[in-house]
Amino acid sequence: MSKLSKKVFEMSLLCAEALKPDLEKKFGKGSKTFNSKYVPVLFEFMYFFLHLTDRYAFDQLGHERRNKLYDQLVPTTIDAMIKNSFGHSCPKNIRDGIEKDFYSNLSNAQMDYGSCKELLLDSKDDTRTLEKLKSGAKSKSMVGQLTDNLSQIIEGEINCNAFFPMLIWGVVIESLKKKELQALVSEASKEID
Repeated sequence: MSKLSKKVFEMSLLCAEALKPDLEKKFGKGSKTFNSKYVPVLFEFMYFFLHLTDRYAFDQLGHERRNKLYDQLVPTTIDAMIKNSFGHSCPKNIRDGIEKDFYSNLSNAQMDYGSCKELLLDSKDDTRTLEKLKSGAKSKSMVGQLTDNLSQIIEGEINCNAFFPMLIWGVVIESLKKKELQALVSEASKEID
């Protein structure tokens, strides 16, 4: 289970790090604004990869065993994230607040990403940017929703820059190429039997 939780965190961190130079340029390296954007970006990637892992677990293990795996995976992943991002000496009250916010946002993200049928969709098959701007409609693909969510975090609005989705798609697809999450779900499932 620890390998799987570390991989989810590692993939999330690598994706967030790919956005870091642009965030530093835009908001100032180490600034309060930078930190107020970077940490939620990291969390959004974690929600995405936790949801994707949940889907893999459901496909491989079925409903009941997937629930057991997920119930063990989330706390260990949050723990790894807090230790890495905030240090081992993070005060308990701050740690508790981070965990509470993370769980609350994770539940919402699970519902949002869960409404998507596909990981990726061709742009012609997905919700158009104009429709998103006019009605607040969300993308129909998981990576599209991830892109929309990251844009909201960073810009406070739906992304209209054609290069941003390409960047997100690229970092996510690169992370998924080796199919490590699927293999680690299978390996971690042996711990829950």
